[in-house]
Amino acid sequence: MDAHPMDLLPGELDALGAALDEERFRHVAGLEPEPALARLFAVHPRAAHRDTVKALREAGDEPLAARVGALRAERAAAEDEEAWRAAEARGAARGPDGIASLAALEVALLRERDRARRLEFARAAAEALAPAASLRERAAEARARARAEVGLAPDWRIVVEGDATLAASDDAWRDVLAFAARRELGLAPHPAGDLARADLLDLAEAPRYDGLFRPGMLPLALKLTLEPLGLDLGRARIDDAARPAKWPGAHAVGARVSFRPRGGAGDWHDLLAAVARALAAGAARPHRRDPLLGEALAWLLGSLLLEPRWLHDRADVDRRQATDVVRALALRRLLSLRADAAALRVATEVERGLSGAAWRQAHREALTAATGAEWELARASRDADAARLGAALAGAAAGEALRRGLVERFDEDWWRNPRTAAHLAGLLAAGRLPETEEPPAPVLAARRLVEKLEGR
Repeated sequence: MDAHPMDLLPGELDALGAALDEERFRHVAGLEPEPALARLFAVHPRAAHRDTVKALREAGDEPLAARVGALRAERAAAEDEEAWRAAEARGAARGPDGIASLAALEVALLRERDRARRLEFARAAAEALAPAASLRERAAEARARARAEVGLAPDWRIVVEGDATLAASDDAWRDVLAFAARRELGLAPHPAGDLARADLLDLAEAPRYDGLFRPGMLPLALKLTLEPLGLDLGRARIDDAARPAKWPGAHAVGARVSFRPRGGAGDWHDLLAAVARALAAGAARPHRRDPLLGEALAWLLGSLLLEPRWLHDRADVDRRQATDVVRALALRRLLSLRADAAALRVATEVERGLSGAAWRQAHREALTAATGAEWELARASRDADAARLGAALAGAAAGEALRRGLVERFDEDWWRNPRTAAHLAGLLAAGRLPETEEPPAPVLAARRLVEKLEGR
């Protein structure tokens, strides 16, 4: 590879990355049921070619080689990704109210208070997901083979730290989950009880506090939170239009956010986190994006929902009620952290050859053990991306370290201090977090959540 093409490569990577973001966003937002990804790689072949990886490594540019290697793996799975995305868009099954789409079933099971109906929604959602699940598994296996071919090895350090995160929060999780499941649902967690994933999601969404987190107040709360921090909400480009095929929840795809409300405090947290990821993505060219920065900012902004003063100012939560609200929201956050840690180990084993029924069973056992609720086999396919899961865990650790640093510099209510805006602007301008001798461990984030669960 001579000097001239080498100079042009970053632009090719940016063009391919932007095109992939756009096509995937259109699918997530319910605009395009059958995205065309493979053709995008054909337009920019060098940006995802093994020979390019080899040339970059010979030139000593390992970061760019890793980026091209990751795109090469995506290219290998592109046709299968197109297939599973199309299958998810078509997915439907008969629930308690008749035939419904996968997206509609997943929204309904989160808001259903009656357990029998909730379990029926969950069963139907798993049935609707099954055709796409097998295609997702095929895509994951193709991606894993391609990653091995270009020398991208699993990050076992973060896998081991994920195990430590589970161990550090085991006792608190089991104690609080057992109490909350008994009080709210009259159920007991596994292995002694029959708590299902749908029950756990109902518990984690804390429906008793829905009245505090009103949908109509979310845009204002978002604006009043981001503006003092110098974060331009307009750069995130939130798409909140209602579409039947839009994925439920808040999803950052590149510098854009697709948002389909599900109700309650979860929407508030998830939209703040998605906006943070989008702002971080928009602050750098695609080939220079640092996913760790986005995940760290997502953790940082999401942590505001654990701050009684922020809850009082933005959601009008009475200070006498704040401890119980924070405990409920910390339970939801810890569920996500523990699920990611458990899923990461299984996803990493997929990169070493685990597949098929053995993969699905390993995922079910790992997630059931980590969360105390039984998971459906079809859910394994949605936890197949080890890189994404690893970034989420590492980002939680980095975000918690960032939060603690802001507290030391700018006091407990750091989000109210005008100097915080300049600090965050510096991070976004750099496009990455400052390097440290040793990266913070995810157990740091787990301990913070355990403190909140214990009322500290």
